[in-house]
Amino acid sequence: MKLFIYEMVCGGGAALPSDCDGQLAQINDFLTLPALVADGSAMLLSVAQYCQTLPAVEIIVTVDSRLESLARTLKSRGVTVRVVDVRDPWSQFVHACRDADRCIVIAPELNSLLRLAIEKCNAGGHGKLIGPDQDLLAIGVDKVLLHQWADAHEILMPGWAHLRGEKCDVSYLDDTLVLKPISGTGGIGIRKVLSHSLPSEGEWLVEEFVRGESYSVSAIFHQDGFTMVPPWRQEFGGADGFEYVGGSICGDKNVTERLNEWAFSVFDRLPSGHSRGWISLDGIVADREIYMIEVNPRITASFNSLCEISSFVPYQELQSTNVTELMSAAIWGNERST
Repeated sequence: MKLFIYEMVCGGGAALPSDCDGQLAQINDFLTLPALVADGSAMLLSVAQYCQTLPAVEIIVTVDSRLESLARTLKSRGVTVRVVDVRDPWSQFVHACRDADRCIVIAPELNSLLRLAIEKCNAGGHGKLIGPDQDLLAIGVDKVLLHQWADAHEILMPGWAHLRGEKCDVSYLDDTLVLKPISGTGGIGIRKVLSHSLPSEGEWLVEEFVRGESYSVSAIFHQDGFTMVPPWRQEFGGADGFEYVGGSICGDKNVTERLNEWAFSVFDRLPSGHSRGWISLDGIVADREIYMIEVNPRITASFNSLCEISSFVPYQELQSTNVTELMSAAIWGNERST
């Protein structure tokens, strides 16, 4: 069976500078994202290496022609590499989607790049995507749509407003706010502001600032539903404190129980349809409440570490399992029941 793994930054889907091999990239709308090529390369290498542990699978990737060292490393590990001509960055992608039995797309939510890649994947190989259905993708890439969906389903998120270039009434919100791009990833462009200093131009999401500890809970969706993996404690840094810098498995039993109960309720209400694969929720654990912050319809940074857990008993299940078994079920269809 052939599995195509597409990491957008290194796979030819972005206009990389000609001297980016082994260096940091500054790519059009990604100007504020540090270590873009390095992060993308690490993610691609890690996911490809992990997927090679799945039974009877050939891994196919696309690599930008200027990333020669990355291509050599992948080839040395037995991965089939298709080199992408940057003058035609989507051609190899479409061919790989058609040739593969299954496809995994890893791309940032910035400027709907994840949506674009998934649309092209579905056009090139309908039914092969290990990823979100259209409705789940929509709330994952648009923060305003996510808030509207959460309000309709009575899922707690921070108080919010939609700022669209004109004066915005935020009198019903707290004075300390968080300003976010409508479509973004990795904390790019997010900053804390006061209610009287909102920008007068552009389109933004404004949220109340919530104090608490940041966590993510991921689930692997498969034919029979979804299975949750252990919660992940997130650490943030950077100039404004919103840049993801790492994390670890939640070690607090009480917090783990709260997060599992909360996440199961949210996952159960997501418009998942026929979604398959890795879906994550970001949340803030406050004193009495858990606030949902984001839905990430793709493989996230915690994937690599959570794959290393040899076995765990998922929430509301009795039988131990691991990420390899669950991803195999999502990809190939030899499902376990939730």
